[in-house]
Amino acid sequence: MPSRLARSVAVLLAVQLLAGLGGAIAMRAHDRPAHAGSTVRGRVAPGTDLDRARDTAVRALLDKRALAIRDRDRALWLSTVDASDEAFLARQGALFDALSAVPLSDWSYRLDPDAPAPTDVDLDRVRGSGWWAPGVTLTYRITGYDVAPTIEPQRLTFVPHGSAWFVAADNDFAAVGRDTARGLWDSGPVSVLRGRSCIVLGHPGSRSLMRRVTTSIDAAVPRVVSAWGTGWSQRVVVLVPSSQAELSRVVGGHGDYSQIAAVATAELTDANAGYNPVGDRVVINPANFAKLGTLGRRVVLTHEVTHVATRQASGPAAPAWLVEGFADYVGYRGLRVPYSASASELRTAIRRGRTPTSLPTEHDFDGGNKDLAQIYEEAWLAVSLIAAQHGRAGLLQFYRYVGRADAPTSAVDDAFHTLWASDLATFTAQWRRDLVTRLR
Repeated sequence: MPSRLARSVAVLLAVQLLAGLGGAIAMRAHDRPAHAGSTVRGRVAPGTDLDRARDTAVRALLDKRALAIRDRDRALWLSTVDASDEAFLARQGALFDALSAVPLSDWSYRLDPDAPAPTDVDLDRVRGSGWWAPGVTLTYRITGYDVAPTIEPQRLTFVPHGSAWFVAADNDFAAVGRDTARGLWDSGPVSVLRGRSCIVLGHPGSRSLMRRVTTSIDAAVPRVVSAWGTGWSQRVVVLVPSSQAELSRVVGGHGDYSQIAAVATAELTDANAGYNPVGDRVVINPANFAKLGTLGRRVVLTHEVTHVATRQASGPAAPAWLVEGFADYVGYRGLRVPYSASASELRTAIRRGRTPTSLPTEHDFDGGNKDLAQIYEEAWLAVSLIAAQHGRAGLLQFYRYVGRADAPTSAVDDAFHTLWASDLATFTAQWRRDLVTRLR
């Protein structure tokens, strides 16, 4: 769940799916650490006039870097880099080249010179006493897909040479968990495929997988529209890393992604501005996704596209069991999959007398939970019961009511009471009985 104060990135991962059908797991992960800007300074603090001169020079440098990307000017881009580090200069050139095929309608930087330092890092021996690492945020848009800019932190270190400033590094603080946010372009050239409803970004060696993903996303979008409605963009940005390790870099955080086939992510624009997610992305875990059959791909990607469609309505008060259960409800909708496949873990538990006593908690959706598949089955069948009791319209009304609530601890109870004169305890008892009826 995204915290309105301490977190800045919400990560929603997709369900472990159909173990009997070669599936992959879906889960909701903990949020990544806040991307608030951070400032780390060298030991020699400049005076006030020097502060202003430095701030002005670095702002101009960042504007130059942004213009270089927008105008596709490689020489201008490299002119902003400290040429004394040949390896970093080469990496920056490769980064520029990797972006060449990505359709960008914006690329800008925001400087926060007064952001608090995240930790005390001594770089004097490497960068000299005048180095500076202010808070820097990158904003960019994928043309035709990002209505609002995506935001990503840039942990840049700047150094002076005379009166001029240059970028000297983008990873000086990685060891203390403050690395620059990484995109696909940080790992090599990016290829682009376009579908009717999606744009898929990957690497040249992944084009076969990218084509399968494009076809599957285009098929998933109408299914999500039929369940959720048209009140969303109906356009999806998909990233196809070349490995799980690259997926971890792109998604960020320290979640366990070993069981997942795909991940849906978004950024929160401002921790003080309420729930305002931007930059929705579906990210594929290539090895696990390759294990899925046609049905598995359908359920997983419909699940992930549902997260994209419902993002604005999935506010901080919405519990994981509702968000993930609804995504599975849409994923399985219209399919006739026996419970022996779609709820095999939960069915086994109930037949052994281990009926769940309560709905899944946020902690239950941790990627390292050995019972994760069962947790998703519990959430799916809880949401399915709401739909059975009150119809799809009632389920959507309930979801939106909870999603816009301000009180996470009482939102679900309030929704049951307001909409149906019931409460969570009553529904939980009904759900437990329904599980036994369906699965025993």
